[in-house]
Amino acid sequence: MRYKIETERVDLFDTSIVISMLVRVSEDVPFERMQEAFEKACSIHEVLNTKVVIEPSGEAYYVTSDKTYNSLEETDKSIQELINLNERKRFHIEEGEFIRGFKSADKIIFMMHHLGGDGKSLLYYIETFMRCLNNETVEPVPFRNLTVDNIPEGSELSSVYEMLLKYWNKKWTKEKKVFGFEDMDRAYDCYWKDRRSVTDIKRYVKADLDSMLKKAKEAGVTLTSYLITDMIKDKDIKADIGIAVDGRTDGNRSMGNQATGISFQYRYNKQISFEENARKIQGLMKKKLEDKRRLYLVLLFMGKLDSTLVDALSLEHAGYFSSKFSKKVAELLGYGSKVKDISLTNLTRVDIPVVYGDYKIEELVFVPPVVSYGKNIIGIVTANDVMNVAVHLIE
Repeated sequence: MRYKIETERVDLFDTSIVISMLVRVSEDVPFERMQEAFEKACSIHEVLNTKVVIEPSGEAYYVTSDKTYNSLEETDKSIQELINLNERKRFHIEEGEFIRGFKSADKIIFMMHHLGGDGKSLLYYIETFMRCLNNETVEPVPFRNLTVDNIPEGSELSSVYEMLLKYWNKKWTKEKKVFGFEDMDRAYDCYWKDRRSVTDIKRYVKADLDSMLKKAKEAGVTLTSYLITDMIKDKDIKADIGIAVDGRTDGNRSMGNQATGISFQYRYNKQISFEENARKIQGLMKKKLEDKRRLYLVLLFMGKLDSTLVDALSLEHAGYFSSKFSKKVAELLGYGSKVKDISLTNLTRVDIPVVYGDYKIEELVFVPPVVSYGKNIIGIVTANDVMNVAVHLIE
């Protein structure tokens, strides 16, 4: 098996790229039982049985690996402590390390490198894990991702973007550099030497969630639009907002990067009501979501940009590498001093079961990574009538 790393190339050299999920189950399961389920679940998903190779040309691929290093261990640390320990401890994807699991009493925290997949991918892994825990028969799940060739018809780049890509790729050849895993190690050391991330998690039980859903419905907006409005209502800026969107067009439940995104800018207008602001925000979102060219623009553009230039953008942000041209492109594409004010992923009410025989998922917490192009990264997930909202940022 050999898959080119293309539209997900932005994740390869990003120094803050780990998705975290906390799963609270209905009972304290013995570690040995969880270990067995963890290993079986990893064997089920094709991507978790690969490793990443970088060719001398600079192209990178997932390739089948006979041995992987996904791991599960017991811990007494909190999710914040685990995030801080693991964000600076690079995942060795070149050796097949994509997932780390940590069992703590009735909770298990999964941490996955983004090249293992998107937020929904981790949910589908958790579903597999819970099914394995319940001794169910689970069929192998193939790897799936979005490439420049399988992005939905009608999302092609305009001639202006194609011309810009051609110009930038040609310009980059004059100072092109192929980066390797040693560069990745040094970039991690450089970026994390005087940084740490912090996470604020707000928990909403059924009564709180029902109240918010009712208010959003009365305003004529989605819960996501309502929450974004609440987040920016006290900010006296024109906020740059990014929204992650599930790019699966066929409803598949495979692990792999199948997410795309939209972005828009909005300044909260204090001269009109909160509800009217929410409706305006929803209008901006709807316009982007219904336009395939806008919906897949960033994914397709970055997928066609020279792979090593994409790497350079992440390394510019990390403070490890810089060149005159890559610095300019980094600023233009939001990897420099000006990044998204808010980047939000709402996994909504999970589309996986919460009951597996005697085991039940009581609640989930989803903490996205503080990626190079974002400032306040927000992860929202609802399970078993409990919604958790996590805000993750670099301190």
